[in-house]
Amino acid sequence: MTKKPILLILLAAVGALTVFVVRERRENPPSPVAAAMAKVEDFDREKLKGSYYLLHFWAKWCEPCAEEIPHLVEFAKNAAFQKPFRVVAVSLDPTIEEAQSMFPEGGRNLPPNFLLAMDRDRDAAEAMGSFQYPETYFVGPDGKVIEKWVGARKWQQPEVTEYFQKMIR
Repeated sequence: MTKKPILLILLAAVGALTVFVVRERRENPPSPVAAAMAKVEDFDREKLKGSYYLLHFWAKWCEPCAEEIPHLVEFAKNAAFQKPFRVVAVSLDPTIEEAQSMFPEGGRNLPPNFLLAMDRDRDAAEAMGSFQYPETYFVGPDGKVIEKWVGARKWQQPEVTEYFQKMIR
């Protein structure tokens, strides 16, 4: 067999594979949340698979954010019984140390379902269309946004807990 037919078969196979991959991406594009989370620094997205979670953009320099973050930590502690549920607090601060300074003990004793992530360049926030901080997205296990809130929330109110209990069942 000559090299020409083998080369043609190889080129045809590569072309068919390329068409399949392009079609697959077009038919099943990554969700906006997955695309945004891919931009979050050093964050293991596998921790979110199959979970409901809050994706919360905040910063130390944002006064409503600074006031809200301890309440969000308490909410995560209280929501820990709702498995699988996570809170992903994405800080827009320039350093992890600045973000950690907002938490008791520098964030070393956060609840296991409370994850701190960094977005120094605001790439993830911009990918989500966030610019009025704090902004919070309630995301389902399928990676789709269920609800979005702009501004600080009162996470300790009973109706908030009831809402999430109803949604996560």
